[in-house]
Amino acid sequence: MEKFTSLLPQHPGYLPYFLIYESLAAAIHAVVCYRAAPTAALRQFSGPEAPPPHALLAHVYGVKNFYTSLIRLYAAYHITNPQVYDLAMWSFVGVLFLYITEVFVYKCARVQEASFPYVLAGSGLVWIITQRDWYLSQS
Repeated sequence: MEKFTSLLPQHPGYLPYFLIYESLAAAIHAVVCYRAAPTAALRQFSGPEAPPPHALLAHVYGVKNFYTSLIRLYAAYHITNPQVYDLAMWSFVGVLFLYITEVFVYKCARVQEASFPYVLAGSGLVWIITQRDWYLSQS
């Protein structure tokens, strides 16, 4: 068990663990976007104006998930670095922007499919903003 815990971030607080969870979720979905059928990878984009699922669209979304995963994973281990911390914060802003515009502007997604990203990205954004001073003072 000690071997496993040595792989986890050695910073106080729970935000680094949340970032690891978010990173793993994004990485898994990136793999799904490349390996599964586009209909499975793009299930959350099934609104009234959604384009037909296509492999290229799934791959682009997979790339977005991959770099989001890397940003959050790096931030989990370097949470006291202000530039990395801000980059992780902006990754949550990006996810919220994506789903807000897809639901309310482009109508490519529905609220029911976007509710999980709204909750996770919204709570992650609030958490990362409110704890910024504390984590950056830990260096």
